[in-house]
Amino acid sequence: MDAEQLVHSWLGGRASIGEDGHFRIGRSSGDGFPTRLRRAYQWISSQALLSPFAELEAGKPRRIERGPVRIDLYDEPAYSAFVLLPLLNLVVSRRIVFVGAPGRGKSSMATLMGLLAGHSLDAIRRAIQHGHPQLTVQDLLGHPLPHDLLEARSNREIRVAWRDWIGLRVKVVDEYNRIPTKTQSALLTLMAEGYAEMYEQVIHAGTSAWYLTANDDLGGGTFPVIEALKDRIDLVVRCSPFHSQHLAVLADRIASAGSAEEFVPADLVFKPEELDRADREVRAVPVPGDVLDLLGFFLGQLDFCRRASDRLEFMNKDTLHLAGRRVGHVCTEDCPLDKQENLCSQTENGASPRALQAVIHFAKALAYFRGRPEVGLDDLRQILPWALFDRLRVNAQGAFFQKAENKVYLTDRVSWIRQLFDRAVQQHAAYAAARRPLIELENKAQEIGRLGRLEIEGRLRDVRAAMDDLLQNNELNGPVYEDLVRLKNLNNRYLHGAR
Repeated sequence: MDAEQLVHSWLGGRASIGEDGHFRIGRSSGDGFPTRLRRAYQWISSQALLSPFAELEAGKPRRIERGPVRIDLYDEPAYSAFVLLPLLNLVVSRRIVFVGAPGRGKSSMATLMGLLAGHSLDAIRRAIQHGHPQLTVQDLLGHPLPHDLLEARSNREIRVAWRDWIGLRVKVVDEYNRIPTKTQSALLTLMAEGYAEMYEQVIHAGTSAWYLTANDDLGGGTFPVIEALKDRIDLVVRCSPFHSQHLAVLADRIASAGSAEEFVPADLVFKPEELDRADREVRAVPVPGDVLDLLGFFLGQLDFCRRASDRLEFMNKDTLHLAGRRVGHVCTEDCPLDKQENLCSQTENGASPRALQAVIHFAKALAYFRGRPEVGLDDLRQILPWALFDRLRVNAQGAFFQKAENKVYLTDRVSWIRQLFDRAVQQHAAYAAARRPLIELENKAQEIGRLGRLEIEGRLRDVRAAMDDLLQNNELNGPVYEDLVRLKNLNNRYLHGAR
């Protein structure tokens, strides 16, 4: 190493000279934020909430199979979704809901997240919003000051005593499916838009990591959850059942008369500026083009319905729903597609752009947690089931679910979504040759602004020929539909460029 390289290595290390001229040694990379997150995960899973089940698996599998029992062992560390996903949510400040039976640790996990964010145990306990049928908007948000109600000449003069929990970074709503519909609407505005309004007074919630709980996996409760509120939930996380190997830890807690919430290690408490910086680092994790392409290939099939319309633009499940129809009504023998191979037959709906943003954001967070330089297919595969858990509706009458070996997917939604993605990965590889002309045409379209009219007319002929070739050599299924829409859009872009 020459002198210049040596100096550059020093400048890129832990040593630095501050603006005041003093020499400093920075924190070792081994003590970086992802490392502290991993330590927090280990402490929660082994000391606090005791979760031995690790459903987030990546790497190369090795299968142990005896009769109907199949166990896959991976060559990379696996993680519990119940522990890891709430931690990632703390970093990215989004919204998750815990589902499961009472006593499974939903509220305890949410409380731990508040403690890791630096809130005191008393503040968190006071701030938890407990859903019940009599919860009013004022109970949730705050009350107008009585004196102002008597003396004010207009709403603008009425001051509101806002609830303290609105300003906390970690917000917990327990049993949100027991909240009355009107109060749910107020919660929706606060959670989705980040503000609350009362008597023309407004309060902003600031950066917030939301944790909601429900005692029913299917979202049932005292009141139906309004669809707009459910759509704002980014992830649904199932609570882990207790395992007998942790009985000794429970016995120790009885002996010491203590709880895990009272003993959070000080070095695992994150400052607000640390969480803000980590979120910026998560957002900066790149998503390769081929990963985005596969995600689009997968999700594009879910929304496709060949029987919804004879117009290309309306061959989607939204068209069915607007007409009051279901996929089960039209996914019959009249549709020529193979119901076992085509993923569109398994779902009643597709995923919204809001769901896709959640998938990408949490996939970035997972790659960041694992120390990966970019998002990989493994990250998508682990996040998708929890992001689509409550968003995808099963077409239970579909031919796929009539096979005995597939009926288990009607109860195990996580495994169902994961097999959907795995099948899409295989289909994507098989379809690569058919998609290649489209990719080449899209790459050439980057120079539309520099083309003359004759060149544009030549490109238009190429696009139309590609559409004709695609239809002649493939059946009209989800992947072909997606590419036809892209080619038609490309045709329109060239037409606009010719004007």
